Amino acid sequence: MIASYRRQRLAELQSAERMARFGEVYPIGREDYTREVTDASQLDLPGESQIKGTGVVCFLYKDGQVASTRLSEQLRELAKRHPRTKFVSIIGNKCIPNYADHLCPTLIIYRGGDVTRQVVSWGGDRERTLAELEAMLILSLAITAPPQPYNVDRESDEEKDVWEQSSTSFPSARPPTSRNLRANTRKGDSDSDFDL
Repeated sequence: MIASYRRQRLAELQSAERMARFGEVYPIGREDYTREVTDASQLDLPGESQIKGTGVVCFLYKDGQVASTRLSEQLRELAKRHPRTKFVSIIGNKCIPNYADHLCPTLIIYRGGDVTRQVVSWGGDRERTLAELEAMLILSLAITAPPQPYNVDRESDEEKDVWEQSSTSFPSARPPTSRNLRANTRKGDSDSDFDL
């Protein structure tokens, strides 16, 4: 029984290792952008049936800029945590000619060949935490959420704050809600009748 569990666990670890293809931030050049970012985001990972394509985070930075240095460190940490997502970096004005330095650091996030989100000057207004960055990347479909079940009752106050803050800080990343203006009408309600 222990031997079969050991074999099963080793097979799971080997499968996870095969799917963990990246694990670091790769520097790229302008000529590599299409192949390393757009085309790479179209490749489906084995075992990923829910979301099509690979998450790719493209980091445009400025050498010596405090916000770019801080974000670079955070992205290296997230690349280790989420090795199924591809992280690439390129100097901003080498990627886009005449790209203004004050727009760096910029994140361009791809999944399935499409841009899912663009974030300009991340951390330029205030220092951002690793948890905020990770939440934004999850909401942008760049990385998949941890496989732990979401339980509101057991969620810590700190986690609630990060998720609440991320949903207000990144309104375009919130899932669309269908609003039915007539959803609260009752069957016997005569508001829709024309009474003269």
